[in-house]
Amino acid sequence: MFEEKQHQNIKWFLSGDLKLRQQDFGDGRMGIWVSIHEFNVCFTMIMYDFIEWCRELDIDLEVNMKWNNYRGFVIESKDQALVRSEIKRFIDVNNLNPGEDDEKFSKDEWYS
Repeated sequence: MFEEKQHQNIKWFLSGDLKLRQQDFGDGRMGIWVSIHEFNVCFTMIMYDFIEWCRELDIDLEVNMKWNNYRGFVIESKDQALVRSEIKRFIDVNNLNPGEDDEKFSKDEWYS
């Protein structure tokens, strides 16, 4: 994944159709939202046991809806590079695509 853009405390990462929006909360934690084909796939990742995947790697991960009421993950800042790579690996291993219940991000909203 490469860093696509940065503005203040938010960074966007890109790898093909996979996009991450990472926001530093300033308290040692970060929020990460995951998009494939512009759909929020966090719910689908939860259904495929991404939380357990992270626990096995000793990554503390919570689900929250801090940004525009979209489901995302909260992690400790120190784990950000590892979590980004594990998100990509998890999606690749499970061949994940957006589900019918996944919400679509607008381009303007994603980069806000």
